[in-house]
This record gives sequence, structure tokens and C-alpha cells, in this order.
Amino acid sequence: MELTYVLLRRAAAISLACLLCVLLLAVWQARSDVRREGLGAGQLAQLSSQLAALQNVAESGLQEKIGALREVGHLRHLDFRLEDAGSGELLAQSKAEELPPLAMRPFLWLLNLFARPHAAEESSWHLERADGRSFRVTLTTNPFSEQREAFDDIVGVTGVLLLYSLCLLVALYWAVRHAFAPLRRILDTIDAFERQDYRARLPAMRIREMDVIARALNHLAAALGEIQEERRLLSLKLLTLQEDERSHIARELHDELGQSLTAMRADATYLLRRTAQQPELHAVVAELEQQCARVQQDIRNLLGWLGKPNDATNRGPIPIDELVEALVESWRNRPGQTIEYRLTVDLGDIDIPQALALTLYRMTQEALTNVARHADAKTAAVRLVARPGRAIEWSVCDDGVGIGSYNEALQQGNGLAGIRERVWAHGGELEMLDRGPTGAAPGLRLVACFPCPEAERASGAPSMRNDELEAN
Repeated sequence: MELTYVLLRRAAAISLACLLCVLLLAVWQARSDVRREGLGAGQLAQLSSQLAALQNVAESGLQEKIGALREVGHLRHLDFRLEDAGSGELLAQSKAEELPPLAMRPFLWLLNLFARPHAAEESSWHLERADGRSFRVTLTTNPFSEQREAFDDIVGVTGVLLLYSLCLLVALYWAVRHAFAPLRRILDTIDAFERQDYRARLPAMRIREMDVIARALNHLAAALGEIQEERRLLSLKLLTLQEDERSHIARELHDELGQSLTAMRADATYLLRRTAQQPELHAVVAELEQQCARVQQDIRNLLGWLGKPNDATNRGPIPIDELVEALVESWRNRPGQTIEYRLTVDLGDIDIPQALALTLYRMTQEALTNVARHADAKTAAVRLVARPGRAIEWSVCDDGVGIGSYNEALQQGNGLAGIRERVWAHGGELEMLDRGPTGAAPGLRLVACFPCPEAERASGAPSMRNDELEAN
């Protein structure tokens, strides 16, 4: 069903309903006008009857009839006066019209502006009684009464039109809102796409144009989901290749430099013994031996950074809790260290895949390096918690200087981009908050949440292991 047809059909139904309501109001207004005309005619008939009775009534009932004429109220479009023809005494008259209300004065001004006001017309005659007494009856037209009725009619018509317009607008608003209600679901789905969540799907819709949009968005979501999954697998493969390259470089450094540095230290130790009696030469050899020791320690630290945290041939689970504890302890024991390191690890009995465990280790390694190099912090806290059936939460926070701009920090070589890439590759979410370990600024808190491996397996979500990456 096309959208234009739906809107036209609803608009026609709404217009018909509003027209029926207006017709009912018009009938009610016509009923009021007919009743007002009847009352006016009845007043004239009653006045005529009273005047006819005044002419023929006996002397004893004359004052009663004059009193009845005094009770005459407002006459429709007429003013009535009864005078004694001999003395000119005013015996009875209709009630005078009230002053026009403020709302009516602009109408009267416009009426007088576009139409010349008519002068009041007067009609009078004498009533002669049999006893010789005469009365003068005067009827004068009252244009203000007609003007008041015209003003009331205009106000009534305007009110009906306003009510009709209001009802029409409300009904059209409801119809359009109801017709475009599926757009809210479409906008919500587009918002999910902006957050890179391509799992949302739109159902079939009754309106043809929106159904076309929904099918196009579903197709786009499927294509983007496949592309995102391919990118994620490629990113995992690149990370695995990076780890393999690190291990290769570490082995090469160990094989090429390890033995050479060990031989150099052995030679320096031999020279130390042979130059014991030559103080100047002994001092030079001792300095050489210390330099060799420092270089060897630096090489060991570099090998620890580059190499895998466990044997590369071991495909079993990585003891991530022990490795993170050892990593934090190594930072505590570094010479000249002034940062207080805190660690919280609670993984329970969850079997974390090797690739994810290695990612958590590298993220912790990179985050602690950033704290030591850039944060100027006094405290750093590492937290790694997992619950069965829930997300794996990883966080590193410090009370240092924080980061001015996250976008600039992600583009610089401070490791945040690598951490974000690792989190994204494993289907997690990363947040960077301006809060330290105590929850208050200044500082920086990196928080990452990964889907629980058990939940992934239960939901049938794909899980990338090292052996799968190497098989690709």
C-alpha cells in the first residue's frame, strides 16, 4: 500500500468526520436561531394582544393592563412606548438595550466603516377607548438588536470554523504520526548502525515505500555485518602475525646477542681478575663489566616485552591471572619506581581463550607503559574481573595528568589506538573516562568489556582462536 494512498484515505475520512461534526453544530445553531425567532414573534403577538385588550378593557381593569405592558422586556428589533395622548405621560416602555460589550465595538466600527448606518424608523398610532381616553403607541426600529444578532452569528460561525480547523489539524497530526510511526523504528535502526551494531533488523511494513527502505536497510546491515566480521577476523590475524613477529625478533635477539653478551661478561670477569694489581686498568674493566651487565638486562627487558608470555608452542589456556600479577610485580620492582601499583584479579573458573588472554596481557602491558611514561601519576590500578555468563571487564586507571583530547591521543603513538584496535577485534567496547582510581578527576581510566566466552559459545557467536588464525 502506497504512502500517498494511505494519507489521502485517512485525510478523506478525517474531513468527512469533521464535516459531520460541523453539520451537527450548524443544526444546533439553526435550532437556536429558530427558537430566537419564535420568541421574537411571540413577544410581538403578546404585545399586540395586550394593546388590543387595553382598548376594550373595562375601567376597573385598565391599570392592570397598563402594568402588564410595563412588564414587557426586550423586544426583538423594536422599542415600544405607551403614552397618554392627552397629557403626554409615559405609561409603559420596553427595556432599553444594554451598552455593547468591548468585544463587539470593533465589529460595530467596521460595520459603520463599510456601511452607512440606517436611521431608526418610527411608527405610531392612537388607541381610542369608548370612555374617550386616548393612548399613543410608538414602535421604533432598533438596529442595534440586529447588529447584536449578526455579531453573535459571526462569532458562532468563527467558533465553528476554529473548532473545525483545530479538530482537522489534530486528526491530521494523528493520521500522519500513525502513518509515519514505522519511521521511528527505522531511525532507531540507523542509530544502531551508527554505533556499529549491525544486528538490528526491520520487519516487513505495510506501506510500500517504507518496506522498500526497511529491506534496503536490512540488506545494508547484513553487508556491513559481514564486512565488519571480515575486518575483525583480519585484525585478529594481523595481531597474531604481530605476536609471531615479536616472538621471532625476540628469538633472534636472544640467539644473536645473548651468547655474545654472555661471552663479553665472561671476558670482562677474567680481565677483572687479571688486572687486580693495575688500579687504573682495573677501573676501566670494571666499568666495562657493568656496561655489559646493563646491556644484558636491557636485552632481557626487551625480550620480555617482545616475547610471548608463555611458550609459543603451548596452545592451552594462558594463565592470565598469574601473568598479569607477574607483570604488575615487575613494574613494582623496577629501580627508581615511585608509582604505587594496585591489582585486582577475579576470573573465577572461566576458560579464557588464548587469543583473548594474550590480548588482555598486551593491553595491560601497554597501559602500564603509558602510565609510567606519560601520566606522571602516583597510583595506578589494574582490574581484571569475569563472571560466568557476564562480560569480562578490564580496566587500568591512574591519578595522573589525564588526556586533553581523546581524538588526538588516539592518533598519536601512545598506544591507545593499539588498545582500541585489540578491544574491537575481540568484539569488546572501550571507554576512556576522566577519572582516577578513586573515581574523581584528574586521571585517566581505560575500561574495556569483552563478551564472556561461555556466552559466545552459547549464542553461537564465532570465536577466533590462534590455531584458526594460523589456519587462515
